[in-house]
Amino acid sequence: MTDHDALDRLRRIPTEWHRRGMSAPGEIDQIISARLGERYTTQYVAEPAYADFFVVA
Repeated sequence: MTDHDALDRLRRIPTEWHRRGMSAPGEIDQIISARLGERYTTQYVAEPAYADFFVVA
């Protein structure tokens, strides 16, 4: 197992996030969806692209 594989495995364990004083990504999604309700979804989240930040002049 490489270091990268070990880190990926640890990132999926909420306890490892808590040990470092952080919330796991899944828990953050739950908090946001509880506050925003129907307006928030993680189904169609795409990676940002350059086009998201620049407007054609």
